[in-house]
Amino acid sequence: MLTVFRSWPALAGLLLLTACAEPRQELPVNTRLGGDFTLTDHHGQPFRLSDQQGRVVLMFFGYTHCPDICPATLARVSQVYRNLREAGDAEAVQPLFITFDPKRDTPAHLSEYVPWFKANVIGLTGSEAGIRAVAEQYGVVYLQSGDGGREYDFTHSDYVYLLDQQGRVRKLYPSDFNIDEVTDDVQSLL
Repeated sequence: MLTVFRSWPALAGLLLLTACAEPRQELPVNTRLGGDFTLTDHHGQPFRLSDQQGRVVLMFFGYTHCPDICPATLARVSQVYRNLREAGDAEAVQPLFITFDPKRDTPAHLSEYVPWFKANVIGLTGSEAGIRAVAEQYGVVYLQSGDGGREYDFTHSDYVYLLDQQGRVRKLYPSDFNIDEVTDDVQSLL
């Protein structure tokens, strides 16, 4: 009896290690959201999502004049990218920032904005109709507020989208996502 009792901690440790070693559950494919699109990148060139085939994409919708959530979320995405760079996985990942505000967020303005995040972010803009169509594909809701003049803001959903190498939506994260969780999820798709 004493031998069994002494081996109990070893058995518990072995069971714990076995449980930790189990493969992660595969992220499901969201079939209701997503799809290919074409917008204009921050260099003024056409950008097609399908051209990213073979890369994992972290995608966020917002606008550069956002006072808080958008820059904070992009900073978190940038930290995920830096973590992936340290692990040697960043080359297989592409962060995207799609603006709701093509009037102010021109390619020239985006080309000054996205480098601040030091994460190889591609800023995307387009016509109001083109952006609206992409937002609808991904279930993004946004509403302009203000007088319609120079000073206005947007109220919007603030999810970060994880897309796999085929461009399929695999997971959505709130703007205050756990950086380690997203890093792990991206690596699970690589």
